[in-house]
Amino acid sequence: MGNEVFEPANPKDNIKTAFYRPFLLAILIAAVGIMAVLLWPFRHALVIALVLATLMSPLRTRLPLLLRKRRLLSATAMTLLTILFVLLPLSALLALLTGESIAFSKTALAWFKAGGLNDAAVWVQDLHLPGWAKSYFDLSSIDFQKIESWALSSGGDIGLWFVWAGKGIAGVIANIGLQLLVMVLFLFYFLAEGEHIRSMLRKASPLRRDQEDKVISRFKAVSQAVLLGGLGTSMAIGMVSGIGLWIVGINPLLWGAVAVIASLIPVVGMSFVMIPSIVYLIASDSIKMAIFLLLYWLLVVNSVDNVVRPLFMRGKARMSLVWVFVSIIGGILTFGPLGILYGPLALSFAFVLFQIFLDAQEEDMPSPKS
Repeated sequence: MGNEVFEPANPKDNIKTAFYRPFLLAILIAAVGIMAVLLWPFRHALVIALVLATLMSPLRTRLPLLLRKRRLLSATAMTLLTILFVLLPLSALLALLTGESIAFSKTALAWFKAGGLNDAAVWVQDLHLPGWAKSYFDLSSIDFQKIESWALSSGGDIGLWFVWAGKGIAGVIANIGLQLLVMVLFLFYFLAEGEHIRSMLRKASPLRRDQEDKVISRFKAVSQAVLLGGLGTSMAIGMVSGIGLWIVGINPLLWGAVAVIASLIPVVGMSFVMIPSIVYLIASDSIKMAIFLLLYWLLVVNSVDNVVRPLFMRGKARMSLVWVFVSIIGGILTFGPLGILYGPLALSFAFVLFQIFLDAQEEDMPSPKS
């Protein structure tokens, strides 16, 4: 004991200790920054693959025992199922919508050239409307020739755009193909290495285990609500709407596909499809068909929208219809079309983080004295 020698602490060691954790934080920020730069071109493919992997994970328990015991085989099987039942139908729908949109643009351009706008104005003026309603349909101050010339010139611009798009179509197809390929690769990786990724994120997270579970469960719930509830319900609404439009003589392929997109907006989305269709039928002297389509919209289409959608969007995501509406609209305005997915996910994630903060505040408060 008496022979022990205590060496004084090296000042350099104290300096290293003081900079150790800040240096680790700098390393983490640098690593995240490098990953963000490299993955940014594929950000949409990454997010969609993560959502699809979250939804497909429970399917692993229903696979044959031979596949369940082999991680890579089960990931391959679930990836192939996703391609077969999700990606291929969506690609076919997109191709169909593109073709129908081009045909509709040509038809609308021909209608303007034939003086269809003037014919529509004459039809409105010949309607036997009450006095209070005629003031709302006074078209005397509208310069229809100017509108027609603008529409025709815009049609020419659209034609030039299609020519330009045709020249660059190879690049567009290559970019879409690359994004799909990356998404499939990410999907396979998440399905195969999901447990390992979750373990690494838990090690890096400063949250408690129950708080992490709350974030993960909310992400799963909102993913299921948006994709299965939102998109699934919209597909059903598009099919039902297409049947009604086909009965009244309106192109069910184009406007049914438009109904799929419009129905993603809660409450008011379908009015962008049904109201113009009803007005078109009235203008074509198909009053009975217009009444039928109105009743079909109110009784059949709305029954799907009002019953199925809230069951998924409010129940599983635990978000009121107001927040669902705001998150979808805000997501579209911020992120574009994929904001339909990003908006609810981001807002729900913000809600759960806010709830974690409130719970932590209550835990840190001193207990009242008795």
